Amino acid sequence: MIKNYLKIAFRNLLKNKLYALINILGLAFGLSCVILISLYVADEWSYDRFHAGNIYRIEWYGDVPQTRTPHPMALALKQDYPEVLEATSLTPLWGAGLTKRVFSVKNPENDIVYDERGILGVDSTFFKVFDFKLIHGNKNEVLRNVGGVLISESYAHKYFEGENPVGKYLSFNDDKTLAQVEGIFEDVPHNSHFHFDILLSYVTLKAMNPNDAFYTWDDFGHYNYIKLKADADAAQLEGQLLTWVRNYVDWSDETLQRIAQGQMHFTLDPLTDIHLKSHIRWELEPNGNIEYVYIMVTAALLILIIACVNFMNLSTSQSVGRSKEIGVRKSLGAHKSQISWQFLGESLLISVIAIILAGLLAEVALPGFNYVTGKQLQTHYLHHPFSLLLLVGTGAFVGLVAGLYPALFLSSIHPVVSMKGVEKVKPSGVWFRSGLVVFQFLISMVLITGSIIINNQLYFMENKDLGFDKSRILNIPLKNDDLDDQFFAMKNELKKISGVEAVSGMSNVPGLQFNQHSVYEVSNPQHIINISEMFSDDELVKTLGLEMKEGRSFSRNISTDAEDAIVINEAAVKALNLENAVGKEVMWERHTGGGLMKQTIIGVVKDFNYQSLHEEVKPLVLKYAEDYNYMLLKIEGDNYQNTIAQIRELWGNYIDRFGFEYSVLSDDLSYQYLSEEKTAKIFSGFSFIAILIACFGLFGLASLSFETRTKEVGIRKVLGASVFSVLALLLKDFSKLIILAIIIAVPLAWYLSEKWLNNFIYKIEINPLVFVLSGALLVMIAWLTLSYLTYKAAKANPVEALKDQ
Repeated sequence: MIKNYLKIAFRNLLKNKLYALINILGLAFGLSCVILISLYVADEWSYDRFHAGNIYRIEWYGDVPQTRTPHPMALALKQDYPEVLEATSLTPLWGAGLTKRVFSVKNPENDIVYDERGILGVDSTFFKVFDFKLIHGNKNEVLRNVGGVLISESYAHKYFEGENPVGKYLSFNDDKTLAQVEGIFEDVPHNSHFHFDILLSYVTLKAMNPNDAFYTWDDFGHYNYIKLKADADAAQLEGQLLTWVRNYVDWSDETLQRIAQGQMHFTLDPLTDIHLKSHIRWELEPNGNIEYVYIMVTAALLILIIACVNFMNLSTSQSVGRSKEIGVRKSLGAHKSQISWQFLGESLLISVIAIILAGLLAEVALPGFNYVTGKQLQTHYLHHPFSLLLLVGTGAFVGLVAGLYPALFLSSIHPVVSMKGVEKVKPSGVWFRSGLVVFQFLISMVLITGSIIINNQLYFMENKDLGFDKSRILNIPLKNDDLDDQFFAMKNELKKISGVEAVSGMSNVPGLQFNQHSVYEVSNPQHIINISEMFSDDELVKTLGLEMKEGRSFSRNISTDAEDAIVINEAAVKALNLENAVGKEVMWERHTGGGLMKQTIIGVVKDFNYQSLHEEVKPLVLKYAEDYNYMLLKIEGDNYQNTIAQIRELWGNYIDRFGFEYSVLSDDLSYQYLSEEKTAKIFSGFSFIAILIACFGLFGLASLSFETRTKEVGIRKVLGASVFSVLALLLKDFSKLIILAIIIAVPLAWYLSEKWLNNFIYKIEINPLVFVLSGALLVMIAWLTLSYLTYKAAKANPVEALKDQ
């Protein structure tokens, strides 16, 4: 019996090749999208889940929420609260302006040397909290000795070329600073919210700077993590932190009052939530975004819905034409259950073929998908049982649902009625199929407009006037303090190079993170604001093309500028409620818990977007300094590469320990919107696939519809109808459905787009023309899809059409 069912099913597929191909391709495209997105979502969701236990990061929510808290805090919690099993603290090794320092690391035995950034200072309890794997070394013993370091497995190969490095030495920045390798750990998995290649113990760091306030309760500068017992109540512990910390931090009455008024508090953020849900200041690395994951999942589900609707629509439409076959079968004694199983079997057969093809399509598309997302996903279905189960389950479900109509309805009709044709019995099925067409193109319209608006917002962010000149600006990282004493000598030499218009040194460049401290006007000490800090030389305004609103910028020839002069932006003037800001004195807290400096405002610079357009321009203070993390060069002229070659050569004359690196500032700024760029590309690709699948279905339904109207077309042509009138007749009904879908989709697409745009402080205004153009494009695509069928039907010989009937 089963063999007979399969034989008939294959015969029907071969008999109706076009419709079978449309069904298979449409469902396969939809399922392949589900495969890719499920792999992406599974990877995003897997971040930090390889660690065992209830691990939390301690965060501070003040005026500006941040990830960093005092170094002793984690271990003090373990000491005072029995529900805290383990605790650890870590931090990158910061340079001036709180940017990650670059170290020149060398193997003294073979002179292999590289510039390294991935160095963390950590507690000896690091491996008790985190489950990073040690290849050599005992987690209870490492990181306890002064001068000991741990390196990753790949770094062991890089520096020691396959030898066992344990017990050997690495030198940092010069041969006098040696560290002994005491262990090797596996390379940090990609799905960790922070990465590192070298671990240096706090024991060593404190021995180098025993009196450094950086390691005290006064400095909120470290990342603290705790592991709780399985039955511990994290929310209850979180509520006690602010009261508990007063045992260790000597806050003044004014500070406590500010904390109470500002509802400041500590929070415990679950480790597995950090990557997708945390976007506060001083994240160790750029995180993902749960909203963009939702967008991708929604897009994939919509595509799958279109594919399923398409599959069911064509299956039910095709089955109508087989009513006479059903009548003959039932007249010859076939049971209702036999006919039902036949239709279900045919539907499932198509689903099985589509599932196999979907797997192949996903495999072919995966390299491109990885390129767009920046991931290294793999379709090892046996290693991803969820994806395999989702694929097979979805395909089987669609096959069963699509086969239910012919299996249940057609198999129950009386043989005599079936012989007359079901379309005469159930005309309401036409309305059902029309509704499905509207639904398909409604989704397509939403995806098209969403794709256009996302790309328009991305273009707006990358091209908005930021208040400074970002074109032709080279950003050269100054990897250590090697250049401090020679900076101005090198700067003068650089300015002699043809094509170099201006040179400036800075602690931070636009687009990166900025440190913040408190500022208040001397005459109004109760009104305190947080302000971002940027240190620079006297040519920053010229190099970036900033505009002074009041006063002046710094001058190297005025000695007081280095001591007690600052420039602030308009946002700071507004936040401090200043009038005639130039000449006013402010107190600037340069270190948490003390270190107040009186400064005089010598100028106000017009607001410029020094951080992402996700945020409004915040108060900023500029301070003259002579040690920097970055050198910015304004490049002019057409011989761009020759200018860079001369800069590289000059760099080598001053610094031989670090390699020459540079980036273009406009590219650095675009990197802030990498998540949006990826989302735009993926969403646009999925929108194209959705339209393609919808057009597959439209073509198949139109083909079936035109076949039933062959006689009508023939009569109209015999009576003198023109080819154009016949074309209009055939396109009219489908055009109505598509226009109806567009009308319904516009308010939905508008609402969803506005909701997404609310994530941005600076955003585009939705232009109604977007919906007009999207709708017109959708109609044109539909007409193009139907052009072959309509033209063929309109040009057919009416005599042949009438004779065939």
